[in-house]
Amino acid sequence: MKILYLCADPGIDLMGQSGGSIHIRSFVRALGELGHEVTLVCSSIGNDGLGEMDFHTAVRPAPLAAWNRACAQVMRTANRLIGRTGRLHPDLVRFLHNLTFSKVAKVASREVCPDFIYERYSLWGLAGLQLARDCSIPLVLEVNAPLAFEQQRYRGLTFSALARSIERRVWSQAHLLLAVSESLRGFLKEAGVAVERVRILSNAADTRLFRPDVDGEPVRRQFNLNRRFVVGFVGTFKPWHGVDLLVSAFRDLYKVDPSAHLLLIGDGPLRPSLEDYVWKTGLKEAVTFAGRVAHQDIPRYLAAVDVAVAPYPTLDEFYYSPLKLFEYMAAGRAVVASRGGQVAQIIEEGNTGVLFDPGDRAGLVECLRQLRNDPARREELGRRASAACRGYTWSQNAACVIDWVEPLVARNRAVAMPARGGREHCPS
Repeated sequence: MKILYLCADPGIDLMGQSGGSIHIRSFVRALGELGHEVTLVCSSIGNDGLGEMDFHTAVRPAPLAAWNRACAQVMRTANRLIGRTGRLHPDLVRFLHNLTFSKVAKVASREVCPDFIYERYSLWGLAGLQLARDCSIPLVLEVNAPLAFEQQRYRGLTFSALARSIERRVWSQAHLLLAVSESLRGFLKEAGVAVERVRILSNAADTRLFRPDVDGEPVRRQFNLNRRFVVGFVGTFKPWHGVDLLVSAFRDLYKVDPSAHLLLIGDGPLRPSLEDYVWKTGLKEAVTFAGRVAHQDIPRYLAAVDVAVAPYPTLDEFYYSPLKLFEYMAAGRAVVASRGGQVAQIIEEGNTGVLFDPGDRAGLVECLRQLRNDPARREELGRRASAACRGYTWSQNAACVIDWVEPLVARNRAVAMPARGGREHCPS
């Protein structure tokens, strides 16, 4: 089939290293490998040429217009003058970006004549819904978070009532919605979306990249980790990832086992405070901040750790689908994770990983201590986790989406063809 993939969010760089960037690249690649023709329209592309080569598909950039970038700069300057921290792309800028993005998407649709539109839901995004109507084709909407709720709660939302109204409109009128977790499906249901139009499609892993047989010895040598029990974390250093809990728990472990080492892979706003804590508590020689690592290199780092941790804190709304969890498992690591949200549904306690209560520092320390003393159990947990992750691959996700959307496309063709005199038609 011909698929038009839309990502209007200017905060997601197609060639970046964020979870959203990785998700898009991995899923689009999987669709292409299944033989489908994908045209990708994206607001931020770090390297156009690399995008074409990497995806084997057409990549159409739809960057912010010059006038909209100027608007963003004015708003950032005004925020600084009043002592307010604003986002790189404020809400008004994102809303106005619909004008530019829709034009690019419409041209791509006219040239490709897609069977359906697949859109990664973005706050203020209206292009996919409007284009699906104009072309009389199905809209499949991938929802990774309730963005109006999330933005309002964590960063502040301008014109919140309008944002929620647009969100409900897009959710309610898409033909098929893909929620990354059961909790997120609850948000959709509360917004009035019919349950039969929602499917659960969690994150996944590239099992060709993340494998148990990757050699971690070079990384161990690089950071002098040989003969050490290495605890690892991959992700962004933000409060809702729980890396601060991990560092404090590691301090307790280190007191009883000076051979332990903590390898932190990633970066983020909490890094300065974490580095300060490590320095003040005498952990400087026992903790390595590896910094940002290209996604394709992360398997080598994971191969160097004995235990990989996902220490999510207590969250009122855990609607995420943790990408790191699937990659830990695919890499064959012994996984230690907090028992919350989708984590407790993916990890089978004692079989594919070890769980502790969110925020329970002593519980996390005990999990690490037990695995430190039982190498055979670590190996078995990693082996079982890797086997279980064969059920969570991007290829399987892509195949599921095609299976779900085929009836919509077939029904749409059956209705459209008689009206078009038996000929394919793309609106001009």
